[in-house]
Amino acid sequence: GGIYVATHSGVKETPPTAQSRAQAVTVVRAEQRAFSRTLTLSGEARPRIDVRVFAPATGVRVIALLAGEGGFVKAGQALARLAAHLATAQTLAAQAAVKEAEVAAARAQAEFKRADSIRESGALSAEAIETRRAQAEAAQAQLAARKAQLAEGNARLQGGYIRAPQAGLVLDRTAQVGALVDGQSLFRIAANNALEVGAEVSEVDMLAMRKGQVAKFQLVAGSTVTAKLRRGPAAVDSRTRTGEAVFDLPRDGKLRAGMFLRGTAKLPPSDQLAVPSAAVVFDTGAAFVFVVNDKNVAQRVKVVVGDRDGDFIAIRDGLAPGRRVAASGAAVLRDGELVRPGDGEGAPAAAAATAAAADTGG
Repeated sequence: GGIYVATHSGVKETPPTAQSRAQAVTVVRAEQRAFSRTLTLSGEARPRIDVRVFAPATGVRVIALLAGEGGFVKAGQALARLAAHLATAQTLAAQAAVKEAEVAAARAQAEFKRADSIRESGALSAEAIETRRAQAEAAQAQLAARKAQLAEGNARLQGGYIRAPQAGLVLDRTAQVGALVDGQSLFRIAANNALEVGAEVSEVDMLAMRKGQVAKFQLVAGSTVTAKLRRGPAAVDSRTRTGEAVFDLPRDGKLRAGMFLRGTAKLPPSDQLAVPSAAVVFDTGAAFVFVVNDKNVAQRVKVVVGDRDGDFIAIRDGLAPGRRVAASGAAVLRDGELVRPGDGEGAPAAAAATAAAADTGG
């Protein structure tokens, strides 16, 4: 009995095909997805109503300070006292002007009455009588003007005090005892201690923003405050294509006017054409995807990408909805390369055949 050596198993080997040698990739379709975009915001905290307080008169000296920075004041509260002698002198001068106008008006009125009483005698012409009537009326008008100036002066001088026009927090005080007042701002008040923050947003994002929208801002100390959108941008800068969105800040003891804040705001969801982030390949500053045709050939296509949301990225231009694109494995593909779709949309038959082969070991 000779020895028989088996030289083959009797199973005919199948040469590898082009499809089996192709790069395995996951193929998906570009579809519309609801994107929840997050805006990055930054801006400086500032008073919602920034009140600048001036002295009621110029050329007077400050003789006492009655309020300081960081203090809360009521509307009408005295902030500083001015030297009374000049205020008194101005008041006396205005009162004297009123007295002078009263005398002139009385004299003019008496002259008109005398002229009018002899109208029938013909001693004065009708023209002369009417002239005296006009002079009497002019004198009355001058008297009224002097009285108005006195009242305005009294109201403006406010008894020789600088007073708060609105209640709020004193942010700044430049008034100094002994300093001569010459029209400069002496106090700065945040009305009602209400602060806001203005943040620049793009014209695309501003259209999606809604009044009352929430934004969260980080303080330097690490704490977070929640602000609400009071108004969107009123105008767009023609150069930067941005506008200022204004958020109302809460009354927080750690917040101060002038603080620089950084924060975020989620925009309402919007439908955008999207693909998995893995499907987008970046090369020399441009973005590309590999579109897989019905023959499973990958073609590199330049696209314009937009927002990211989780593992997906929006495609703004360059790709039609429903097109098949390579996802995982796209980074190693070349233009015109044959691919073998794996898990995912596009070639379930190929995926099933691959899985069957793996199960049988063949």
